[in-house]
Amino acid sequence: MTVLSARETPRARRVLVTSSVRWAWISEVSSYLRLVDLEQERVTFTAPIPESRWRAHDPNPRGGARGARGMSVFGDRLVVANGERLFVFDTSWRLVAQVSHPMFSNVHDILAEESGIWVTACGCDMLVRVSWEGELQEWWSFRSDRGVYRPLGYRRRNLPRVHPGLDYRDPRVQAQSADVAHLNGVVRSTDSLLLTFGRVTNTGHDTHAFAVVRLPDPRPRRRRRASVLLHVRGVDVPNHNVGEEGDLVVYNDSNGNRLVAVDAETGEERLEVDIPGDPGFARGLARIGPGRWLVGSQAPLAVYAVDLGLGEIVATYPLDGVENETVYGICVLPDEFGEPPAVPMTEDDPYAFWRRVAPDTGFTPIPL
Repeated sequence: MTVLSARETPRARRVLVTSSVRWAWISEVSSYLRLVDLEQERVTFTAPIPESRWRAHDPNPRGGARGARGMSVFGDRLVVANGERLFVFDTSWRLVAQVSHPMFSNVHDILAEESGIWVTACGCDMLVRVSWEGELQEWWSFRSDRGVYRPLGYRRRNLPRVHPGLDYRDPRVQAQSADVAHLNGVVRSTDSLLLTFGRVTNTGHDTHAFAVVRLPDPRPRRRRRASVLLHVRGVDVPNHNVGEEGDLVVYNDSNGNRLVAVDAETGEERLEVDIPGDPGFARGLARIGPGRWLVGSQAPLAVYAVDLGLGEIVATYPLDGVENETVYGICVLPDEFGEPPAVPMTEDDPYAFWRRVAPDTGFTPIPL
């Protein structure tokens, strides 16, 4: 597909982009946070994300404990995740809180709401909600929801159990159970949540699968009962991200390097847009205006504006990354948030930005 040069200004003015560096040595930074000005078509800020405390125990060279993860904004708070921790900023870019929990196992996408922060812990396939103070509020597992595990081909007795007393942030614990469906995405959909199961495995089929699940908000005296909206077989690496555009469900086919839109009622594919790259590995998704979405790629490291009405890419924003770096998440940054302080990153102190914004939170980055 030909990449067009866009002159139309998107409704969103700025977006944050997180990334993961494949094959980063233990002594190297494995992720970055960037601020992209869509009007000026340039990156205005770059800083590394603090490493997971369990990175040294994770043998996975592609992801695992490495890399930055999802982001979400609610009101005057921005939440940025790494593999086991949430970093909470105010509108002046002061780090006001750090939140972690033993269930934060290989954190992927997150969703900030008034009641708390939803976290997809795909290392143990749990959806966890914590308060803004970090207290565990609730958790949901598809292992106890027959509306999900049966359509996906599982039998409950064959699913590995999750033990609340274990610390699933530790990759050595994760390896003993837990990631069979790769719960990696969460977004709000009116009175429910949409979840993505990036790679459903071990169900007796020859291929893995991708699924989108709807999890309704709880009603008084009723349990949550989820349902499978979309179930697509033929997945090798996990697919990622989900969103809504009218009657369409939008997701990233990371296997086929496509942005896909399907009918929410029938599951029929209505639109596909190829995302450039070799590899492309489409990942990261944010709605920046009516019918317009940003999608990230690996090689080249870039984000692309896709117009669903036109069915094509209408703008490209290169990120000028390091070797083997790939986009993880994209998040619209509201105008209420100022510009991050311009603190130079040096080889001697790559976390200078974090020391500047976190004087009161006991920030102690893991040394490289």
